[in-house]
Amino acid sequence: MQIVPVPERVRAFEFDSAMPSGALPIFGEYLDRIGRSLTNQRLAGWPFVLLGVSQFFTGNGVAIPVFLVGLFGFFQVFWLHRGRVWVPEKRLKRERFRRVDVAADGLVAAGRTVGVRLPDGRWLRIRLDEAFRLLLAGDRRVWLLGSGPKVFVGFPGVVRVRRARIHDTPPAGAVAVAPTAWSGSPRLDPVLAAHRRRHARDLREAATFLLALAGFSLWVRLDFPADDRASGFVVLVFTGIAALALVAAIAVAARSVAYLGPQPADHWTELRAVPDGPVRMSPHGSARVSGLTMLADGRVVPFRIHDADPSMAANVAATGRLWIAGVPRPGRAAAGVPGYPVLGTVRLG
Repeated sequence: MQIVPVPERVRAFEFDSAMPSGALPIFGEYLDRIGRSLTNQRLAGWPFVLLGVSQFFTGNGVAIPVFLVGLFGFFQVFWLHRGRVWVPEKRLKRERFRRVDVAADGLVAAGRTVGVRLPDGRWLRIRLDEAFRLLLAGDRRVWLLGSGPKVFVGFPGVVRVRRARIHDTPPAGAVAVAPTAWSGSPRLDPVLAAHRRRHARDLREAATFLLALAGFSLWVRLDFPADDRASGFVVLVFTGIAALALVAAIAVAARSVAYLGPQPADHWTELRAVPDGPVRMSPHGSARVSGLTMLADGRVVPFRIHDADPSMAANVAATGRLWIAGVPRPGRAAAGVPGYPVLGTVRLG
């Protein structure tokens, strides 16, 4: 049933302080899956880095060793950084989240660095993109995991946590953050708009990486001596990689354009959702959830959310609500949570 206007505080997924973080539904499984995935990715990359180093001494040119060391070395750094920033240590799975309500004058920012005054007078410093700064300015609640100077921070409506530090003083040059203006329209929602812009930037970065991969592959194809059947096969493989990477880069860049503007829908439609089982996590941390929902005309139809941001599935499972941007119809529909940096696509019917 459509709700106009949307209430200013929409019920969303929240961390439960009553149990250890590793035992929390959805969040605990998400940590396990993404932790194993990051470990496997790091272990799988080292043989290719070593292979690339060994290729410097084979006399087959420099393109292949530079390609292997550069590509898989980049992924090693990427996975190490992601694990450090997003995945708490195993010992923290035995600890509980602590909720912190932010005072009216307890939120400041200096660029991307946000300062939150804690109850003991110290300051939490964390680097946030625009969507999360707006979320924090509007909701003014965080959950802390850990007790040392380095902690992890959770936000309402979002499954992922971020690493932060606790200091005695606020960030240098910080100014007070005003509350975020609320809008019940997807098109005018400042948090959703900022989150879409972040998606567009991420997709542009992915397209740039794919273009670089295509260029490296082309370099290997031109540099590698194709003087026998085996080397000719290598040249053919890298020609295929270059072509596929170029096509993928164009497709990803085109997709990023769709996220540059705001969500076109002017209103949300709230549907009651009854999941037919728990949220299921893929080995890489994406989520799946399915069940039944009722459209505005009274029809009961199945819904499926597949390979989605775990925050999208967690909000549906935790609240029993499915928010559709615009009028829901059978087929694919844009979904999210009003006022939160959560986006997804749901299939109705």
